[in-house]
Amino acid sequence: MDLVKRVLSVRAATTPRRGPGGVLYYLSDVTGHMLLWKFDGGKHDVVLPWDDRIGDYRVSKDGALAFVSDKDGDEKWRLYLADNEVYEISAEGVNNLGAWSPDGLKLAFTSTRDGQSDFNVYVYDRSLRKAEKIAEIPGINVVEEWSEAGVFITHYETNLDSTIYLYKDGQLRELTKHSGEALNHSPRYVGNGKLLFLTNADWEYVGIAQMDLSTGNWKYIVQLDRDIEHFDVWGSYLIFAVNEEGRSGLYQMHIPSGLTYKLASPSGVITHLDFKDGVLAFSLSSINKGHEVYIYQQGAVRQITHSPKFGAPIHNIPEPASVWYPSFDGRKIQANLYYPPGEAKGVVVYLHGGPESQDRPEFKPLIAALLIAGYAVAAPNYRGSTGFGKTFTHLDDLERRWDAIKDVVAFGKWLESQGIAKKKPCVLGGSYGGYLTLMALATAPEMWSCGVEMVGIFNLVTFLERTAPWRRRYREAEYGSLDKHRELLQQLSPATHVEKIQAPLLVVHGVNDIRVPLYEAEQLVQRLRELGRDVTFIVLPDEGHTITKIHNRVRVYSEVIQFIEKQFSV
Repeated sequence: MDLVKRVLSVRAATTPRRGPGGVLYYLSDVTGHMLLWKFDGGKHDVVLPWDDRIGDYRVSKDGALAFVSDKDGDEKWRLYLADNEVYEISAEGVNNLGAWSPDGLKLAFTSTRDGQSDFNVYVYDRSLRKAEKIAEIPGINVVEEWSEAGVFITHYETNLDSTIYLYKDGQLRELTKHSGEALNHSPRYVGNGKLLFLTNADWEYVGIAQMDLSTGNWKYIVQLDRDIEHFDVWGSYLIFAVNEEGRSGLYQMHIPSGLTYKLASPSGVITHLDFKDGVLAFSLSSINKGHEVYIYQQGAVRQITHSPKFGAPIHNIPEPASVWYPSFDGRKIQANLYYPPGEAKGVVVYLHGGPESQDRPEFKPLIAALLIAGYAVAAPNYRGSTGFGKTFTHLDDLERRWDAIKDVVAFGKWLESQGIAKKKPCVLGGSYGGYLTLMALATAPEMWSCGVEMVGIFNLVTFLERTAPWRRRYREAEYGSLDKHRELLQQLSPATHVEKIQAPLLVVHGVNDIRVPLYEAEQLVQRLRELGRDVTFIVLPDEGHTITKIHNRVRVYSEVIQFIEKQFSV
């Protein structure tokens, strides 16, 4: 297990932003949890000592830093400002970082500090050391930009439907009114009354649009049959990242002429980009390179961070293969096949969360450790996954969730028919992937050698009743309403089918999980023990929905791999 522990100890660097004087800031977990670092061109250093995880940050014009931090993975983000000293701006509720004013004297952010369900808009004045509410908008809202045109806010009606507002001089104006469902977000004001933003209005995929703020008229300037996920603009040049069957393609466009060309970048998934003064800083995650910060300048890419790998041979992991398999109804489903450096001992089917997400060839410590331990990992992007258009994302809504479950079972059968799974695979997933793991174990109990369920949903009814109040309406849009669909929710719950689960199961859950409360795991384990099933339960008192501490990750994921090895050796 020595190599496994080395892989699980690999550190990461992400979210680069350039500050005054060209200083490059980024987040890194070199110390064991995410902290804010900076690189001045000569050396790397931690910006300030901090005991808890830092989740995000913003740099002002004069170098002041706003950041959010949580405790033991509870995701109750507290907002702080570092300017000669560190002080708390907003500690109540959950706080989302926003944007500095152009002069750097004020910070706009959203928070549930005055209630449990709505992220209202606040402005913090550095000179007064006081925050004032400037707008009330129901639901989830994020301040994304503050320019001379005003404060730009993205309001999410659901996870897949959003609109952009402009706040100026006490007035709130909806910019992206639309009928039907459309994502509108990531506004960037580029001067002369022009706004760029991401949207999939009247289209299957997310593109880049330009709006004339004086008229509200807009048009696509980049529209593809793939999603554009990140973009930034400097002068008349636009940089954007495209989801190309999971991997990121990086492009530069001269806006006036439309001339576009692809930039050379490492293979992987771009997680953030920042384009200023002709220099592009970006972070990229790759299954065989880790998660690092890069600079693209004058036609060349330079890796800025070299996070510790502890001698882990992740560079030996082959690039995953993208395959398409037929599901129960003939629909083709994309999947990623990750192979170990040598011969595979067995196959682990990995089910991503979300479900509005996608398995992509990024660095996931558990998957990398499984590969180094000698297991192949097969990851399907079943119905409901993103990256394949709006229509596909809705193919698992309400009663059609059964089709997503059938996609997983069909994948298991396909792996066997192709000779990839020579013996019964193990099925593993977290969050929604944990839910699907339980449903796969219950609907096809003879197919699996074992299961690993992490922070997953056991009962959709109790999950919706107990999840954080601000999340409920957004999860009901995906799974169904407690008022209208209670019977369907019950039928789609693993709790209703738990008696059919036969394979040994390992359950992992954090006490501080506000997304999927611990009660879900407690119900599952109690019921399986009453049925006399083989179930192991790992409870993490200092974690939430994700494992944030390196020492916990090493310990728990090592136990996961030992559990899987035990079942494959039976």
